[in-house]
Amino acid sequence: MNNDKLLDLFLQIGLLKKILRTGWVLKGVKDPESVAEHIFRLAILSMLLAKELKVDQLKLIKMALVHDLGEAIIGDIKWEEGTRIVASQEDKHRDEKKAIEKMFSGDPNYSEYVDLWIEFNDQNTKEARALKLLDKLEMVIQAYEYKKEGYTDLEEFWQNAEKYLKGSQLEELFVKLLKKAK
Repeated sequence: MNNDKLLDLFLQIGLLKKILRTGWVLKGVKDPESVAEHIFRLAILSMLLAKELKVDQLKLIKMALVHDLGEAIIGDIKWEEGTRIVASQEDKHRDEKKAIEKMFSGDPNYSEYVDLWIEFNDQNTKEARALKLLDKLEMVIQAYEYKKEGYTDLEEFWQNAEKYLKGSQLEELFVKLLKKAK
């Protein structure tokens, strides 16, 4: 990738610092987290919990870093609400795939990142499934933090996290956080 294209990519990724997480915005959270903030904590969770989840740490971290990059172009589209589906996940994935392919187009050295994004969305590998669990754990940690700030209408986030984390290797962390929240 030439330097001009690389610089454009860096600037595009920087937009994620300004794109607010839609679920929190819809709940009226003042100054909600950005997509970039979500990605950062998810990458840290991936780094710290990869061994416990028995997955490739570097692959998990890379996947965490790319899993929402397409949102720099399409925005943060909410498709789940608690345990209900509220929008087309297929449409979101189609648009996001086009976005991430565009971001990394023109250089075969970067196809690894598009492949990691596809792998996460296909949920066919242990790293992809582990990242989905960590993504939900990160979301519910954020819900806990907002609850501590006084936001009360966040039950859908807890329900959504439980849908994924119940019976998983991360259930114990979820239950501990749930107890702290009460």
